[in-house]
Amino acid sequence: MFARHALRSSSVLVGGVLGVVGGGVGIVKMQTEGGFGGGRVASCDDSGSGDKETYYNFPTSQKFNPKVEYPLWDHDWDGKKEVKAPSRSKGVTRHIIMVRHGQYDETFKEDEKRILTPLGREQAAATGKRILELMNNVGGVEGGKINVKLVHSSAMARAVETCDIIVDEIQKGGEKVVRTEPDEGLNEGRPCHVIPYGSKCMSEKAILKDGPRIEGAYKKYFWRETKTVEEGEGGVEGKVKEKGKGEEGGVKTSQMVEEESRGRLDSVISGLIGGGVGGVGGGGGGGGGDNPAADATVAPPPSNHEFEIIVCHGNVIRYFFMRALQLPPEAWLRLCTFNCSLAYFTVRCTGGVSCRSLGDIGHLEPRLLTFSGHHGLNW
Repeated sequence: MFARHALRSSSVLVGGVLGVVGGGVGIVKMQTEGGFGGGRVASCDDSGSGDKETYYNFPTSQKFNPKVEYPLWDHDWDGKKEVKAPSRSKGVTRHIIMVRHGQYDETFKEDEKRILTPLGREQAAATGKRILELMNNVGGVEGGKINVKLVHSSAMARAVETCDIIVDEIQKGGEKVVRTEPDEGLNEGRPCHVIPYGSKCMSEKAILKDGPRIEGAYKKYFWRETKTVEEGEGGVEGKVKEKGKGEEGGVKTSQMVEEESRGRLDSVISGLIGGGVGGVGGGGGGGGGDNPAADATVAPPPSNHEFEIIVCHGNVIRYFFMRALQLPPEAWLRLCTFNCSLAYFTVRCTGGVSCRSLGDIGHLEPRLLTFSGHHGLNW
């Protein structure tokens, strides 16, 4: 029985070798670079009875194989292990808050017509007020106000509209945020196959089309920050150095760090430093255009904590959750994210990742609770 389970969980078996050594069972394995590929094609029998070596009914190229065997942790998950991690007191913690869009009209096929329902707009406004409360540190929680560095969204109508409302609520409260161009990489789709599945497996074509894109978006937004915040005589002054960059450049300014951060995110905010922000849909910089953040001020000097908001979709959020915590991504459909729920992650400078909340709907009144077309909890 142990051997059969090991066969199912291993990423690659060298010759399928099983050796009995000293009365135990030895399993010879080879580690791969991680990613999709490997495993076997089998029938749709997903009873889990253990009678079959594998029971996944999809191509081997569409099965995810971790670089290290579950439940071990891959310390080089973002390719930055070789960069010496700063101490927690000098390193930067990235806070990523993901928001699922509000309820929308699903009666149309065209994306531009799949806009938020009146209830969905209420959900988005309540979410914007909640984020504003966090930014203002309502209640005086230790740690002070938080600085939301960037706000991202997918390019789909319902996510863009939800993001618009959230940003509007933040700005009405007197706070400034920087809004990036909508990112098609964050669009909804089928990130990978599902285990267990229903009467039939997901479309192989849909997975082939959406999977690489969503995986690319995960790698774009989830990574550890390697810069350090150095302390001067007066405490943390926002002096920043990039690890592994050499010393001839001296201490970097906050503007330099902001430019590098935008480069890593492939941001389109070319006019942020010393100018406006290019408006979404062609608006110009210097405060013009249609971008609600076009007159945003430059973010304060870097501190030990940087916050980003990502407004996107349920499947994407669930997939990111599994990948960020290094859990089997094929389990993503076992999670449930209500409309305008929050998923909150922290990424430490040491490479540790934690999920502080998933599907948080505490900011929504009971009448505002929906999962797509389902209302409330009795469904």
